[in-house]
Amino acid sequence: MEEERIKITIQVAQRPMTIAIQREWEHYFREAEKIINDSFLEFAKKWKYTDQQDILSMVLVDFVVKWLADEERLKGFDEEVVPMMESLKALTDKFEID
Repeated sequence: MEEERIKITIQVAQRPMTIAIQREWEHYFREAEKIINDSFLEFAKKWKYTDQQDILSMVLVDFVVKWLADEERLKGFDEEVVPMMESLKALTDKFEID
């Protein structure tokens, strides 16, 4: 069954963009629109700039750096939790549940 696609318009830095997306993803795009615009305003208040592209570039770099840090943190979490889960599974495998 083919996913239902819809067209929505979001605004980023006061620039409208119409995109076709899967209906179930609309709330993610709306939330992304809000987060990007909020970040844009924060950066615009802090720094001098001559072009909005400069601020959008800073927003993008900031998001990617945060994403990379989160990925590294989650990898460390996985390295700690996975062995514990395997030990727990080995213990539970010893018990027969009817």
